[in-house]
Amino acid sequence: MKTLIKNLIVIFWGAILGLVLGYIGSQLESMTTNYTLAATLGAVVACLGANCISFMTFHANPEHQ
Repeated sequence: MKTLIKNLIVIFWGAILGLVLGYIGSQLESMTTNYTLAATLGAVVACLGANCISFMTFHANPEHQ
């Protein structure tokens, strides 16, 4: 349950960060923003990053093996 809640929070904040970065990038390039793509991509990248970091730090400890 702890992992599920952690992933939901990461997805939520990743989507928000993706929207912010998409908006800033679109304003700098004078283009329109696809908010659905920005939120989805931000959520996926954040979830993958958080889970990869969690996996590496968990397996770096020799006591868990």
